[in-house]
Amino acid sequence: MRIALIITELNPGGAEKCFTNLACFLKQAGHSVAVWQLGPPPREPKKILTRQLEQHGIAWHSGSARHAWHFPQTVHWLRSEMKAFRPEVVQSFLFHANLAAVLASGSLPCRRFGGARVRQPEPWRQWLQRWAAGRMEKLICVSNSVADHCHLREKIARDRLLVIPNGIALPQSSEPPPSWQQFGLPAGAPVLLFVGRLTAQKGIREFLQRCAAELLAQLPGHHLVLMGDGELAPALEKIRHRCAAGGRIHLIGWQDTPQRWIRASELLLLPARYEGMPNALLEAMAVAKPLVSFDVDGVRELLGEGAAAEAQIAPAQDFAALTRTLVALASAPRQLQQCGQHNRRRIEQHFQLQQQLERYLHAYVQPGSSSGT
Repeated sequence: MRIALIITELNPGGAEKCFTNLACFLKQAGHSVAVWQLGPPPREPKKILTRQLEQHGIAWHSGSARHAWHFPQTVHWLRSEMKAFRPEVVQSFLFHANLAAVLASGSLPCRRFGGARVRQPEPWRQWLQRWAAGRMEKLICVSNSVADHCHLREKIARDRLLVIPNGIALPQSSEPPPSWQQFGLPAGAPVLLFVGRLTAQKGIREFLQRCAAELLAQLPGHHLVLMGDGELAPALEKIRHRCAAGGRIHLIGWQDTPQRWIRASELLLLPARYEGMPNALLEAMAVAKPLVSFDVDGVRELLGEGAAAEAQIAPAQDFAALTRTLVALASAPRQLQQCGQHNRRRIEQHFQLQQQLERYLHAYVQPGSSSGT
């Protein structure tokens, strides 16, 4: 099959990693695969995913969209690209790419699949996603939580939704974890780690404002590390400077191998306002690390049921409960180990990468219905 894969950007992130893994898997399965991103090419040191594509012999193409007003010309460019490539299947990931893919391929005799990677909170986005989904064969959702939202809030027909969770390859390396001392932490200090984009969605500003001082007061030996970059970085630095425990809060920027640092931490935390199926949690679970997260989209599907799962979840947006959960788990070494072991088993049994990628290919080769009008 000739398969066109379209995404908003290829800077490293959870959705972008899944997208790249899918492209490489389809190429290895013998299909003709090409990749388009709407935005400009990534710059060093963030060319990790484009290098992975190149190593697999996959052509990738970039638009020039940086702002909303670039969207019409980007669709025009993508339409020309699609006519030249003549895809049999078009698969898009993320909101803007879903819209562009439908508009660019609408006149072509191909099967269209979209990707809903996160719950869309804004009504205007919900309306546009419903419009785009009506012109797709399937909108592939990353979790049942996202699928329920698409059906109940966005009014997308249930039979047009397909759930394929994220997956992760179990790491094979046994190399020792890196040292936090290079970021100014004392040797052996236990680390509570956040990994992700520093944006409003991730809830990290509210977490620092409402939890950090109390959390670190109750855990006097621990340090809090924020790994990632984004628009909130300057504001987070100001909050850190004002915090009584600011000397134990560290913003270390984006790192190209986050899982190595997850292995070096005590636990991973996620105070997100909304999600889809958080890839940072998958990375932690794959290396048998415990985590603490708000009860947002996809988290319970990852953790499953039982005491170990409940010990790692706090009610959504209840920052006092999140602090209590973090303190309780970080103060219980045996429970930390049990939660980590539980998490690793969940990945082994339900979220291995190969299984999820095969489900995409199965969707493409199945006889399909119309992709909409």
